[in-house]
Amino acid sequence: MSRQIADGFQAPTLTELEARVRGLESQVARLTQLVKELSGQSGDTR
Repeated sequence: MSRQIADGFQAPTLTELEARVRGLESQVARLTQLVKELSGQSGDTR
């Protein structure tokens, strides 16, 4: 079974990896903003 999986695996291209990283960065930024909003932080340092 593992042999079949290994034979069918194709490593992602550099372009695909870069797109995944950009997507993850966007998700982290959005989640960070949501956490700040939920915790009552608006980003003001006053």
